[in-house]
Amino acid sequence: MTVNVVLPLPLDQAYTYRVPEALVGAAQAGARVLVPFRNRRLTGIIVGEGPAAETLDFDVKAVLDVLDDVPVCTEGLLDLTKWIADYYVCPWGEALKAVLPAGTTVETEHRLTRTDAAPDAWADHEVGRTVLEDLAAHGETTLAAVRKRVGPAVPLALIRRMAADDVVAVETTLSDERVAPKTETHLRFAPAFQHKDAPDDLIEQLRGNKQRAVVRALAGFRAEGTPEPRRTDVMERADASYSTVRSLVEKGMLELVEKEVMRSPLDDLPAPDPPPDHDLLPAQQDALDAVTDAVDAHRYGTFLLHGITGSGKTEVYIRALQAVRARGRTGIILVPEIALTPQTVQRFRAHFGDEIAVLHSQMNMGERYDAWRRLRTGEAAIAIGPRSAVLAPLEDLGLIVVDEEHEASYKQFDPAPRYHARDVAVMRAHRADAVCILGSATPSLESTMNARWGKYERLELPERVPDASGNTAALPDVRVLDLALQRKKHQLDGALADPLREAIRTRVDRGEQTILLQNRRGYAPVLECEDCGWAPECQSCSVSLTLHRHDGGEQLRCHYCGYAARVPRQCPECGGRDIHQIGTGTQRVEAELEEVVPDATILRMDRDTTREKHGHHDLLRRFENGADILLGTQMIAKGLDFSRVTLVGVVDADVGLLFPDFRAEERTFQLLTQVAGRAGRTRELAGEVILQTRNPDHMALRYAQEHDYEGFAEEALAERRELGYPPFGHVATVEFRGPDEDRVERLAENWTEQLRQHAGPAGVMGPEPAFIQRVKKQHRYRTLLKVRGGSPGPLQTALRRTRDAHGAPPNGYHVAVDVDTQDVL
Repeated sequence: MTVNVVLPLPLDQAYTYRVPEALVGAAQAGARVLVPFRNRRLTGIIVGEGPAAETLDFDVKAVLDVLDDVPVCTEGLLDLTKWIADYYVCPWGEALKAVLPAGTTVETEHRLTRTDAAPDAWADHEVGRTVLEDLAAHGETTLAAVRKRVGPAVPLALIRRMAADDVVAVETTLSDERVAPKTETHLRFAPAFQHKDAPDDLIEQLRGNKQRAVVRALAGFRAEGTPEPRRTDVMERADASYSTVRSLVEKGMLELVEKEVMRSPLDDLPAPDPPPDHDLLPAQQDALDAVTDAVDAHRYGTFLLHGITGSGKTEVYIRALQAVRARGRTGIILVPEIALTPQTVQRFRAHFGDEIAVLHSQMNMGERYDAWRRLRTGEAAIAIGPRSAVLAPLEDLGLIVVDEEHEASYKQFDPAPRYHARDVAVMRAHRADAVCILGSATPSLESTMNARWGKYERLELPERVPDASGNTAALPDVRVLDLALQRKKHQLDGALADPLREAIRTRVDRGEQTILLQNRRGYAPVLECEDCGWAPECQSCSVSLTLHRHDGGEQLRCHYCGYAARVPRQCPECGGRDIHQIGTGTQRVEAELEEVVPDATILRMDRDTTREKHGHHDLLRRFENGADILLGTQMIAKGLDFSRVTLVGVVDADVGLLFPDFRAEERTFQLLTQVAGRAGRTRELAGEVILQTRNPDHMALRYAQEHDYEGFAEEALAERRELGYPPFGHVATVEFRGPDEDRVERLAENWTEQLRQHAGPAGVMGPEPAFIQRVKKQHRYRTLLKVRGGSPGPLQTALRRTRDAHGAPPNGYHVAVDVDTQDVL
């Protein structure tokens, strides 16, 4: 028997291996296998049965081991990942790697040590000399770690030559799985002592007081209904050491039992109370009926649920999921931001309890592994998380919800596969005869047109849900403050104009809450010498360093690579001491708020304040408990529902409009409309929104001021139609990056020339330096492809043929293909 195996490498083919007789029963499609590949051993996934060995004209290597009792990848996910690989023009192995739980790959690992060779060994070889310097600084380490510190252009062949010269020692081992089930040790009476009177008999036999205390403690747990308590709990109750327990085990009186413990980020969160039942609004009921009709018929359908902010979209999701679970099927709930996960999880948890498993990148590896296993085994039936949760290993899938479907964060970029979770959700639902709900107050223009073209069914929620008293809140009034006019009136000193300051003071005095959006973190985005114009830049990236303030003082940081530097007291170029802080980040707004409302409780929510495990949840809980002001980046703009928020302020509504991207207007409108919807969620506390801008007449602000999605969509779609941009066409980008700019440019030019030969009706533009030309010491060039019409086929064909013609880029250089790109910069 042979099997076809796909490896988690950028190789666009499957490899055939022979299955030894002893492994035939376990070698199922979707199972992980350990296989030899060139001079390494790697983890691959069986994707199907291979041809008969006797029909092959080459020596077929054997599978070394099958790593799973139950295949990690379901048949449906195998099929879906093949579609992802084909549509997004990436190797199937990279798509399959996205499905595997973190920490479950087994492969060859190379450990390096510097020998006692002369200090000037390999001094004439730049990369070799750098490797030796790194080994001298860090001691024994892995080749992967060296590449991470020195750069990717450290080929194994070079290391072998250095080993042959006896300047490094190389040890090749097989790395084991980095994560495994967690267990705890429990304690119980041995079989001969499990009868009712056994504890008393044992106590009479024992002379030591500590041993007697352990037996009494264990008997007490058994009387309380816990016959096998944790060993540590018994020791704590008995005030005894492990040596005492071990002595009783060695005497055959007690037994140690290892029990698996599931790790979950929900363990630290209180279980929410079930909410009271209430009737749906007619529009909600109509939407739910349309969804449940498809669920009952076991029929695929994608529904665009367009509901204004506060219209009760989440309640429709919950009821639809209840209908799916009542039929024994499973569901996936996608949210665009990790910040939204705690609030979403708690709402669903109140209805579905332990059926939920959470998947997101801020969980530790063990928690993600256990959540994945609970979903794979059916112990959990609902996956909630950001984009990667769309690949959750659920069977008999009945529903996928994509909340805030318009969000760009649903598009994956690095690493490959560069899929869009919304579009993968639609395709997965289609292949599973399931229902997909795309929810938003500001749908993407692509989804709006898909509904008009009949690909999706559009459902409307045109009014807000009444509060507990039966009153319906109106959408908040929106004021636009022209910052140029405010400055002329001497009403702008700092980041906050006087009308916004006064509105904040009023809310604090009334005990109401304020949300402030500033979509830049740090204190000041740029420092600049007033005399010569010098500005500090990152050593590894072509960006200005951002000023951050902290308890110990000030620091300059790069938001791309993490590089940090001290704040100069004088200009290193001209010696001038007049260095200005330009621009405003969340820290600067926070400092200004402390002056405006010194007695207010201010919470700042950005990437710097939410690094800890429950950072998002803790901040939101504090705001729910009455903090006055929540200030943050775009993570606060959507999905949050707090009844006492009556003011939303946008410090700089123009931030998103500065980017030369055809989606800039759409994203700005969506962000402003979404954040405006946080205000005035109850009728008793009317909401107000204040937008500060230098472009008060811009279409995105005009339509956001009126909460007019349809007006914005019509004007934006007319522009897109004329230019052939999505949804009236498709775009793709190819990004080229590497350490030497000239080589990157030549690589980009060669690829682009070939793309033009295969492009057919598609247009090819570039290559050009990327908007940010260097990131993490990697120079970046980009080529853009665009085709009119509903199919990306011409782009995909050109990309495949060019990729096949060029093969893998040189060592240390990368080519990233991004179909349906969300970022043309």
